Amino acid sequence: MSVYSYRRGSIFWALTLIAIGGIFLYHNFNPTVRPWHIIAKYWPLIIIFWGVSKLIDYLQARAHPDTTPFPLFSVGEAILLFLVLCFGTMVSNVVLRPWQEWPAAFGIDLGDEDIAKLFLNPYTYTETLTQPAKPEAHLIIEDQRGDVEIHAGDQPVIEAIVKKTIRAEDEPAAKKLDNQLKVEIVEQAGAYLLRSNRRSLPEGGRWVRLDVVLRVPKETSTDLTAESGDLVVDGLKGNQNLTVLNGDVRATNLEGLVRIHKSGGSVVVREVKGNVDLDGRGRDVETTGVTGTVSVNGDFSGDVQFARVGQAILFLSSRTEMTAQKLAGRMNMELGSLDARGIDGPFEIATKQKDISLEDFKHSVKISTSNGDVRLQTSTPLTQPVTVEVNKGGIDLEVPAKGSFQVDASSQHGDVACDFPGLKVSKEGETPTISGTLGKGGPLVRLQTSYGTIHLKPYGAGTLAPPPNPPGTPAPPAHPALPADEAQKKITHALCPLPRLAHLRRLAPITPRQRALPPVN
Repeated sequence: MSVYSYRRGSIFWALTLIAIGGIFLYHNFNPTVRPWHIIAKYWPLIIIFWGVSKLIDYLQARAHPDTTPFPLFSVGEAILLFLVLCFGTMVSNVVLRPWQEWPAAFGIDLGDEDIAKLFLNPYTYTETLTQPAKPEAHLIIEDQRGDVEIHAGDQPVIEAIVKKTIRAEDEPAAKKLDNQLKVEIVEQAGAYLLRSNRRSLPEGGRWVRLDVVLRVPKETSTDLTAESGDLVVDGLKGNQNLTVLNGDVRATNLEGLVRIHKSGGSVVVREVKGNVDLDGRGRDVETTGVTGTVSVNGDFSGDVQFARVGQAILFLSSRTEMTAQKLAGRMNMELGSLDARGIDGPFEIATKQKDISLEDFKHSVKISTSNGDVRLQTSTPLTQPVTVEVNKGGIDLEVPAKGSFQVDASSQHGDVACDFPGLKVSKEGETPTISGTLGKGGPLVRLQTSYGTIHLKPYGAGTLAPPPNPPGTPAPPAHPALPADEAQKKITHALCPLPRLAHLRRLAPITPRQRALPPVN
């Protein structure tokens, strides 16, 4: 059987090279022709004609049954096909898309500013705006892109310093955009509106950033919506409604209701005479010195801290629902733990996979958690019920020994320990228990867990006083002084022991063998 030696594939690749070379040659004579755009748009034709060539080869082989046909696809051709697909896709995404969309074409999520920093140069222009205002002004800022700072002033006027950052290929292009960009403060329907025509610029003004510093009357309320950038509000008396999609928020020294909606970044709220309402998602949250109620609704992946909250803390996320009244101390909540100290009012939490530690609590406690340990410690005698339910975790309760309360504790497939005399401890079966009444009775302490240990102990029992220092080693007694002649004899015997040896020799009998030994020189 003969081998069919004619292969159309070799001619196909030769024609492909000739065609590509012809396109680039024609570009040298006609610069308006863009070879890479032609290749990026029509490169799938290579695969189509390659497939047609393979089909013709197959039909030719069937027409010659007396020949040995070549394989339809060799390993090398399969690898070549994969490389052609990768190269063609890359060229299409790069050449046929605007350069701003290159990262997204390859699955890289970059913001407009990140893209602009890679390819464009920044140019900065500053503008100052002034608008007379009422003492109780209402300020509206919409569609802001950039940092905003709002501070309280003493005059009935709104002053704004606008820093315009324009990214462009060169300064003439940036200056052209700056001439088109208009920023103004206008009075509208009893409110003061800070607005710009950024959206009307080329490409929706995506390469323009406005950083604004405002000084407004002290009793100003605000409605602010920012696409990106950090926000600072300080010293105002009035309700603040703040929406920041990508950026950090810092609100300090305020009077009134503070509403914050977030979808990224961190939040810091300090010294607010009023309520704080936070919702959305983000990273760290810090709330300190709020006289009213703090409400947090959303998922925040960082540290969530509260301190000195006058009324209630209402926290709701996909994993935790918590209520705490009158936080005089601090509370720190992370992904896997909650530590609180100084809760004067009721405390209630339902969560999972979280260790919980409460110190110096003074009211009722209700805890439900799983896969976590619970530790409760207080120096205040119990006056309100304590209920703890844990699935797979331990419970430690440390309360004053002189208090009065009832105990109902059980640990399924676990253990119990009690340092209070008078309470009944039973370790029979699979569910050890602690039960009984201390003092004159009082609130019920109900503790339940599984696969963990329950330990009840008096407050302060875990703190041991340092042991006393061991007595020093007594000095050896002093020897009595010897008379001068006795001391001289001791010294003489110590320095000259030979007479004493001679004396011992005289006392010991001499054997015949010793007599036969030769003298020693």
